[in-house]
Amino acid sequence: MTKTNSYAQERIGFYEARFASETIQQLVQNFNDLASSRGWTAERSCYSSALTREMQRRDIGLTAIMNNDTGQQTIRYVCVAYDEDSHALLPIA
Repeated sequence: MTKTNSYAQERIGFYEARFASETIQQLVQNFNDLASSRGWTAERSCYSSALTREMQRRDIGLTAIMNNDTGQQTIRYVCVAYDEDSHALLPIA
């Protein structure tokens, strides 16, 4: 593992620990904050990765915000709301 990968894994672990104790509404707010942010840095990538992993760990549906246009599944960063009935994130207009 390279020094860069080690650093990224450390930062992802830091955020995963933080997100594990947050409510679903806090996770949604964190996601919406990402969606409204213009900049993209290595730190934001770690934050985003940990946030996505936590939502997946909780079985929160992400299908409505997934993008497969490039042949690779990625998250679309748009403002969302949590739908309790479907236990999923849904884009809001």
